[in-house]
Amino acid sequence: MRNFSMYLLSRRIFFECMKVFFISVTVLMAFVLMGRALQIKDMLMGLDLTFWDTLLVFWYLSPGFLLIMMPVSAMLAVFLTFLRMGADKELIALKAGGISLYQMSGAPLFFGVLATLLCFWVSFSLIAVGANNFRSHILDIAQNRVNIALQPGVFNKDIPNLVFFAKKVDVQNGSLAEVMVEDTSNEDTTLTILAPYGNLTVDYLKSDIVMLLKKGVIYSESDHKIIKLDFDEYIIRFSLGALFKGFDLGAIEPNEMSWNDLSAVDINKTRQRIPWLANKIEVEMHKRWLFPFSCLVLTIFAVPIASSFQGIHRQSGLIFALVIFFTYYVLISLGMNLAEYSGMNPYLTIWLPVWIFFAVSLYGVYLSANERFPAWLNWNIIFKWNKRRKA
Repeated sequence: MRNFSMYLLSRRIFFECMKVFFISVTVLMAFVLMGRALQIKDMLMGLDLTFWDTLLVFWYLSPGFLLIMMPVSAMLAVFLTFLRMGADKELIALKAGGISLYQMSGAPLFFGVLATLLCFWVSFSLIAVGANNFRSHILDIAQNRVNIALQPGVFNKDIPNLVFFAKKVDVQNGSLAEVMVEDTSNEDTTLTILAPYGNLTVDYLKSDIVMLLKKGVIYSESDHKIIKLDFDEYIIRFSLGALFKGFDLGAIEPNEMSWNDLSAVDINKTRQRIPWLANKIEVEMHKRWLFPFSCLVLTIFAVPIASSFQGIHRQSGLIFALVIFFTYYVLISLGMNLAEYSGMNPYLTIWLPVWIFFAVSLYGVYLSANERFPAWLNWNIIFKWNKRRKA
């Protein structure tokens, strides 16, 4: 009978943690995505996205933010669950019935393990998929806008330093016929390029539009002299940022790469050639492990903290939990910046705060299970001391 009661208790705690977890993730993600929308509003307006395209864009962006939001959501889930149980005197009743904190910690520990595994899936799979789909989707939309903007038989001056004309433009596949381009990007030389046909494509790695012209001729005018050159293929590149305000995807960053791509990089050789890139890749690899493990650390950390804050309101507890996570996040962000920009050992700068929090979490569980709390964590003592001082 006692085992069945423990099963019911663990089940109730687990499902309450799951409910708060999903609510926290949803609310935090909504705020983060709204903030992100304000940052990329120029790009969204410049590309004139449809409602469905906009939803897809934010869906592809979600995994990167989800990786950061899951640890704090896991901590809030356990913290608020135990805080509510303490406020409703359930913890006192359970302990009076002979159920220790160790026995009650099984459900939040199992929840923390599940949250960690889910976060690992996001970190090692969904981030790269979402980033690649976001880049491909935006670039495909941009290419279609360029194809539509390049009207056949019309001189187009939307591209800086280029005047473009094509007698025929196929919007579907980007093929061009009877093309003329005037290039004035070089102040001393003006290029007039004529080609019977060509096509427009997108370079997904560099986020550029590539105009490939074939079997044409170039007239180079410089110092009142004209030079004629024949070519088989001629490539003109221009950034999409030149066409669309606020559009700047840039080259693929390490935080968009899959784990296989990151681990395939030779860090030592890259550090000899491009030190800052090697540091950035190394920090990104640690980050992919850091945030999932943080789910477990913060889940355990929340149990003793919530148990010791039974005398405060839930709103105050929520603020305190967010302050704890903010402190944790500041410490690991500082560690990542030191490793990336100063070249310090990431095992020391990044993981030291994590192991400190983990050790404090285990010690806190031990103290809470034995009804021993540090005086600075006992809010009842603090409140009484404040009342005596005011009196």
